[in-house]
Formats: sequence, C-alpha cells, structure tokens
Amino acid sequence: MAWCITHFAMKYTLRTYSFLFLCCVFFACKKDNNTTAEEEEIPQTIMPPPTTVVTDTTNDGTTDTTSMTMTSTSTGGDAFPVDEPVILAYFPSWSENFVSAGQSSKLRDIPAFVNHVFLAFAKPNLSYLKGSYDLSGTGIEVPYDGCTLKESIGALKAKGINVILSVGGETYWRDASSYEIDYAQIKDLVDDIGFAGIDWDFEPDGSFQQIGNELNVNRFITFFNESRSIMPKEEGYLLACAPAGVGALGGQFNDDPASPFRYEQRNAITGENDDLLFQGTQSTNGINLYGFGSTGHMIPVIKAVGDKIDLIAYQGYNTGGSNNRAIMYDAYAYYAAQYGFVIAAGVHYPPEPWGPFYDYTHENVAMLSEHIYSHPERDERNDGIMIWQLLLEGSGSSGYSYLNTASKALNGTPVATAVSQANIFSLEPYGGGAAGCEGGAGGTATLCDIAVYNPVNQYPNPGTQVVHNCQIWQNKWYINPNEIPGENDGWEKVGDCTEGEGCS
Repeated sequence: MAWCITHFAMKYTLRTYSFLFLCCVFFACKKDNNTTAEEEEIPQTIMPPPTTVVTDTTNDGTTDTTSMTMTSTSTGGDAFPVDEPVILAYFPSWSENFVSAGQSSKLRDIPAFVNHVFLAFAKPNLSYLKGSYDLSGTGIEVPYDGCTLKESIGALKAKGINVILSVGGETYWRDASSYEIDYAQIKDLVDDIGFAGIDWDFEPDGSFQQIGNELNVNRFITFFNESRSIMPKEEGYLLACAPAGVGALGGQFNDDPASPFRYEQRNAITGENDDLLFQGTQSTNGINLYGFGSTGHMIPVIKAVGDKIDLIAYQGYNTGGSNNRAIMYDAYAYYAAQYGFVIAAGVHYPPEPWGPFYDYTHENVAMLSEHIYSHPERDERNDGIMIWQLLLEGSGSSGYSYLNTASKALNGTPVATAVSQANIFSLEPYGGGAAGCEGGAGGTATLCDIAVYNPVNQYPNPGTQVVHNCQIWQNKWYINPNEIPGENDGWEKVGDCTEGEGCS
C-alpha cells in the first residue's frame, strides 16, 4: 500500500534556499548546483519493471569552437593510489577566493588529511578547447581562469590529494541538451587542469526521482563505458560516481535476488514490519530505506560496469528518518567485494536540507567510520567517508571537523577519542610553487604576451590589459564577470593582436 506524504525538497545553496512541497506516493531529494544530492520519490504506478538492460548509446554533442594558437602540457590522470582510508570532500567552486599566482585560498589551503576532493560542478555537455584554459563553457564557477585553477589543483597534488572533477549536480541535468556529451572535451579539460579523473554526479531532471528507470540506468552505464574508454585505469584516471545512498539496497523496481540486502530481506535486516515502508519521514531502523523509487538503482549499473568504477561516494543523507545509516554502506560493500571499487559513505554537515529528519554529528560520523573500519567485507579496501560539503560550518563544528573525526576513527582511533579531537586540526596555507600554464608558476594563457580575456574573471585593477577577438583591451575601472570587451564601456581598445587563429 502506498501512502501519500509530504514531499519536501530543499535546494541548499550559499545564495538561496528554496522549498518544494509535493504530495506523492513516496519521497526523496537531490542536490542542485550548489548542494548535494537528495533522495526523490517515484510513484509506483509510473515506474518501469525491473531492468538490467544495457544499451551503449553515444550522444554526439560536439561544440563548434574557434581555436587559439597556444600550447599546453597534459597533466590529467596520474592519480595517487588509494592506499589509505578515503577522506573525501565536495568543494563548491563558487565559494573559492579570487586569487592570483602564489596566493593562498580556500581551495589551495585544504590540509592533507583530506585526501580526495570533488570539485563541484562541471556541465556534462561542457564546451572546452584544449590548451585554451578558458573555463567559460565548463560550468566551473571558480572566480579565476583555468591557468590559476591549474595552479590550485597543482597545490593540492603537491600535498598528495586527488582532485576529481565532479560532473553534473542537480542543476546541470535539467534538459535534453545535458546529454549531448563530448567526452573528448571533458578529457581535454581534465588533462589541461590536472584533475585525477571525474565524478559522475548524475541527477536526472534535477533529482533521484527517475534515476532507476531503464533510460537513466542505461545513461549511467554509458557514462562509464565512454569515459573509461578514453580515460583508462592504467593511465591513472579515477572514475567515480555519487549515487543515492539507497542505490545498492534491493528495491521494488531494481533488485538482486542473490544479494543479502534484496528487497524480500527488508524485514529480517531491519527487524521491522512494513507499516512504515513508505513513511520516509518517520524514525525507523531502516525499513523506509527500502521504499524509495531510487532504491536499488545502482544494482544494474554495478553489474554492467562495476569493473570500470574506482570509487562510489554514495549520498547517505537526505534519506528521511531512518536512524540506521550503516545499512547503506553494508549493501554497497557487498558489491565492492565483488567488483573491487572503493566506497566513501556520504554524510552531510547539518542540518540536512530535507527535513531535517536526521542530523549527522561528530558522534555518529565517528560511529559510522568505526563501522566501516571494522566491517568484515571491507577486505582491506580503503573505504572511507565523503561529506557535502567542506566549507559548511557552525558553532563548534564544521565540514572539516567531521572529516577529521572520520579520519581518526577510520585509522583505528577509538570513537570517544576521535570525537574529543574533532577540532584539533590545521589548514595548510599554500606557499607557492605549483605550476600554472606553459610550465610557469602561476602562469596564464596568453596571446601577444598579454592574458586572454576570461569572462568568469573579475578585473579589479584599472589598466589591466587582455586580448579578446584579436584586439587588445584595457579596463577603465573595476570589471565584473561577463562584462565583455567590446560590449561594455568599462573596456577601451588599445591595440591589435595578430596571434591566434583568424588574427593574422
């Protein structure tokens, strides 16, 4: 029997909060471009039957771009081995400081106990010209150009941190054009900037609501087949994804009869009857985790391309009122033991956007980490913890303190000790030395020995020169992003540049 309950999805951003209320058979939430993914409900009447159908369909979304004459060095891939427990943070690109060469920033100062970073977010259908370092068509929202981002990534690589480009989020899967993916352009961006690989943060139509249907299952499979074909493991590229926390539990529509976490075992595993199966907001021992439309959506994906996945950082938050968050790790661990990928259990700095019906704390993050550390099916994999997101903070706690607690517990520190030391950590300020473009520290893409204009940048200092459309421009006052030379009175033309395609 399906119950009609209030569907609450909160799109949490640094800029805005929005609330959506719907009445539906069940519930769930997902994340937008400036937040993390949430569970989404699908009425049972519109779901397809169980499927493991695999169809490799390549979407051709090549963008016609004018090239520039520049050189670059490919530095992508070459990821550090996952030889210690994963401590993973989403970093919101829109919260980064405006910096230039050699300066510290929020991104550059991340300490080394955080050993993996997902930089959020790039568009799936991004447009990028190799060697241009032009981020304007990528969706990445750092307030500086690609050469400066390359230096930022280099600063983290020098600390032993794998920086992975997160592709998608909620906002960037909103329309059909999202699936016009040019995988080669994604790889070019990864190589130019120096990312260790990519994270497929797949949230079709901005949620998890339809992620388990046949179309989206096959899309997810295609993402891995296509990206792995040009970013092979042997060259050091990491491929990750951030699915729903309930994705490996057996569901009504995607199930695995061989799994100990199959749908028919829900009552035995949770010790509960089905009275609250579809009551997601209620406090339970996990029975309502089995009632999502997205439950089980990763099962056919893992069976098809599990050997192509390096890391699954599942979103173990915004999953309603269940107090049993360990069951989600247990289900993914069952498949990790077969396919060899590493797991990062996703937690959220409180409050969760949906409800909240459950709050992560230092204590329960430490307990979850200890559960992972001692899990019989971990099989010495370096499974760990992921958080959305690193820069969230409050009184006496932060994204950093949660990850510090997790790091200690995942390395054998008793829970009580790990909690007591939650806030004992330091940032690691950047002191320079990482390379930007053209092999120079903090360099920038240039033509005629002048920086190429980047529409995502601010130009705060009057008299700054840039090259745009074969012309040299100089700003008269403070220039905001997207105030384009030739289209804004803040710029004046001061010369011509004959370098670059079409400029002779």
